[in-house]
Amino acid sequence: MSDTQSIAPNQIVGTAILTSDQAALLNGVSLPIMVVDRDLRFVYANAPYLEATHTQLSDLIGRNIFDCFPDTTERIAAVREQFDQTLKNGVTTQLDAQPFKLERQDGSIADVVWQATQDPIRDDKGHVIGMIQRAEDITLRHELRQQNQAIAFELNHRVKNTLAVVSSIARLTSRGAVSVPEFVSQFVDRLKSLAKANTMLAQDDWRGLTVRRILEEELKAFARLDGDTLALTGPDVRLSLEATKDLCMVTHELATNAAKYGALSDRGGTLSIGWQREDNVLDLKWVEHCRTPITKPDGTIGFGTRLLDMLPYIDAKKDFHDHGLQMTITVSGEKAFA
Repeated sequence: MSDTQSIAPNQIVGTAILTSDQAALLNGVSLPIMVVDRDLRFVYANAPYLEATHTQLSDLIGRNIFDCFPDTTERIAAVREQFDQTLKNGVTTQLDAQPFKLERQDGSIADVVWQATQDPIRDDKGHVIGMIQRAEDITLRHELRQQNQAIAFELNHRVKNTLAVVSSIARLTSRGAVSVPEFVSQFVDRLKSLAKANTMLAQDDWRGLTVRRILEEELKAFARLDGDTLALTGPDVRLSLEATKDLCMVTHELATNAAKYGALSDRGGTLSIGWQREDNVLDLKWVEHCRTPITKPDGTIGFGTRLLDMLPYIDAKKDFHDHGLQMTITVSGEKAFA
């Protein structure tokens, strides 16, 4: 017979708190249950309570609950307030998602979350002589709720950031479009690129993407990755979430322009991209070489130039030559890398 099962009517400071029938009834309950007197000294604890708290009945009986389970002053005060309501005013109280630090038998400390309900115990005259607490371990449920809240917060943050990017794309696209159909076509095309970047990030658990994957995904629509037109050379460098989105948008604009006016529009043209990282700086060189001479653009500020001005992690320098374009893109900052 266990310590819990062996207790008959318990006598604490001369007051009968539980009868043997009541103790036997509580012994069969699966929830952790304990009983204290008006001075918060343990009178009773059933087997599930002892198991959950990693204690023996002999360690608890006659001792104050806060001596058995010490905690911070602030948390003890909050729990004591609820206990006092039950013991002094005779009302049922509840501790919702109450964290506790429980010492295991090996001396380690476990953080658990209990949802507990306290009911008064009265004598024959109706006086409150003790308190019974039934508890439910909701640690896992509490952790899941916190995780869901964190996910919801992060999702809301990402949605706001994405909407801000969409708004900027719409504004910048409108400045260069000469007609509504042209605006719609360019805007939708850029949104598709942004959506593709988000899909890739989601598939990779939002860790950010490598430079090579960003380039390959944006360029495969315009050139064979295993052909003579395109050459990618560089180490395995993973960017942060925001820097990934920035480089995706820049690469999309460069690839689109190369397909319309540059190396990817001219059979025999080549595009060579190489990159190196040193500390928190990534230098990427985009070199287009066309088979026939190209015409250098006029001084009109295009979408790509405006886009580069608004991206926090990216700077670029553009140089045109007779047969193409050379662009140096610098991605910098500690937060630019995963």
